[in-house]
Amino acid sequence: MSNSTLSEQEITTFNEWAFNLWTNSRDWCEQCDKEKNKLVFDDQTKTTRCTQCNHVIEYGDRDWKVLQANRYVTYRYMPGKYFFNNISTEEIFRKYLRELNHNDWLSWLIHDYVLAKIKTDNPTQGKLTEAAKLIVNKMHYDPEPWKTLFEKMDAPDPEMFYQIPQIIYEQVQKKFIETAPKEELAAIFQSYVSTLNSVYDYNRWKGDYVTCWIASEIIKLCDIESFLIEFYTKCFECDPVLENLPKDLLTGKHPKFNFKDTYIQWELRLADNYLAESKALAATRAAYNALTAKLGIHTIWPPTKTIDFDINTVKKVTQLINDPELYRLYDIATSLNSIDAPKACWYAKHFIQKIKELLPKVTSIEQEVEKSTAYIT
Repeated sequence: MSNSTLSEQEITTFNEWAFNLWTNSRDWCEQCDKEKNKLVFDDQTKTTRCTQCNHVIEYGDRDWKVLQANRYVTYRYMPGKYFFNNISTEEIFRKYLRELNHNDWLSWLIHDYVLAKIKTDNPTQGKLTEAAKLIVNKMHYDPEPWKTLFEKMDAPDPEMFYQIPQIIYEQVQKKFIETAPKEELAAIFQSYVSTLNSVYDYNRWKGDYVTCWIASEIIKLCDIESFLIEFYTKCFECDPVLENLPKDLLTGKHPKFNFKDTYIQWELRLADNYLAESKALAATRAAYNALTAKLGIHTIWPPTKTIDFDINTVKKVTQLINDPELYRLYDIATSLNSIDAPKACWYAKHFIQKIKELLPKVTSIEQEVEKSTAYIT
């Protein structure tokens, strides 16, 4: 897939690097990862090249096709984005049969219309309605089936919302099946799920809970091991921003969230869940994430702000808040994790409880700087 086959919007997406748009980590150079330098993809030579260090990676035909298929479905079928984006009613009509067959065009019409309904985007809904009328009139179709379709999409039925992830998944599945042999599909879908998880994290940071919900629902449909789907499902079900979301959106209610506070709440819920499953290491990490998020030195996106989770950074953080007991509990819990799971969970439980007690008293680094600046002034 060369840039010549991409729309202007997709080229912009590939070239963007200011965290204004989500970007895939497979588009970054592995040799200078800390700088997050973008790669140039060359279809002719089947290589990627870093614009900064000139590191080149060569791919075989099959691996290149898989890599580009992954990139294509990610950017072309991005959750939360309209397929017929930034084009006129006439252009939407022209895509019918000229670029897309009847079923694919109709699927994307449903996808975009229902997404616009969720977003209460009346202009987009109107544009799609007009495009459908053009098709009925110019192709001399019976208008009744189209009228019934729009009545169904406008009905107060939450099940209609699930058409959005279903349509995206079907298009992604079709692309992957065209690209790779059957025995490689599971691995490709697993990579795609990892990408969707990153999309979820980014959009949560940006405050787009609609896209978060769509990404989480696509994952449930993917052809991967059931235990992986269960892992992601449990994880997202702990997120407060997804609670009752389809029901709220159906009634036109768009909840207001403090995304930092709900992220902290999410991590604490995850910590309790992991502890209940006797996963001491995962539980302590989630609780630690809640603490560092409150301090303002950790976030799920952008990646340049993430502080590594290891014993040295935990020690620094516990010194920062002047609580050596917290470090002791963490150290013992993680040390015992592979030796004595019940004891590790006991210490992890107290580590989590202590963080819950500390959080109301903790202020962020930014707040402390503001206080100091005000005092000096």
